[in-house]
Amino acid sequence: CLADTALLLTQNHDWDLLFTETHASDYASHFFLRLADATSGAEPHIIERCYQGIVRTYQSIDRWVGRLMTIAHDDTVVAILSDHGGTPDKHRRVSVEEALVEAGLMVLETDEMTGQQIVNWSETRAAPLGLCDVFVNLQGREPDGIVAAEDYAVTQREIIDAILDYRDYDTGQRPFTLALTRQDAEVLNAWGELEGDVVYALRPEFDGAHGFHLPTSRLGIGGQHAVFIMAGAGIKEGLHLRGQVRQVDVAPTISYLLGIDVPRDTEGGVVYEALANPNWHLAM
Repeated sequence: CLADTALLLTQNHDWDLLFTETHASDYASHFFLRLADATSGAEPHIIERCYQGIVRTYQSIDRWVGRLMTIAHDDTVVAILSDHGGTPDKHRRVSVEEALVEAGLMVLETDEMTGQQIVNWSETRAAPLGLCDVFVNLQGREPDGIVAAEDYAVTQREIIDAILDYRDYDTGQRPFTLALTRQDAEVLNAWGELEGDVVYALRPEFDGAHGFHLPTSRLGIGGQHAVFIMAGAGIKEGLHLRGQVRQVDVAPTISYLLGIDVPRDTEGGVVYEALANPNWHLAM
């Protein structure tokens, strides 16, 4: 259906850029990859069934890409980009709340109406929000802030200690691979007011999805590295890129190939290593 739509649009309209996306690989990672490897400890027949689910999904994606390639001409550039990879399950999925509660930084209580656990903000000094972020319950910033500004840095250190010292009660292992202050997390390109006061990451053994562990992590048949492929006009042939390519590098690279300005607020750069003539602009 996606290929049919793209072919119909390009056959009936003049076009310069075509963007098309499938979420099939993401669903395959969540539904199949978690149990598609012996690492998961699943029964052999379940592992095989999930593995075949991944195979069939990627076969369909290959067919989709193949049909899209039929509309490429000599002056066309084709770029294929994934958003992330995936890893299988191994141990239970650990929540950072466990470490914060154990250290007394986060206090939970039972809601009398629902019977559910809720945060007691009057006694909570830190709580998670988002994927890998822990925020200090800071006075003047949070609605029920209790941590004074002069205690901010000390609280950050307490959060980091709580995360790195925590041990999983099933395995006895430390499930967190890192914890950084917001200031130090800039080296991971995690910065700004929307980032947590502490940024953390889980080992892949304790999180079989994505988002809570590092993009370089690998486990079993899976890995979190994204895929980037380019082919066509102005692109080197048969080259395996040595340098790291990030998702934020794709838009600047395509802009450069089109001869248009790189987006003003882009955080990435042009992947010059992939270009047959990186200096072609200078000859214009």
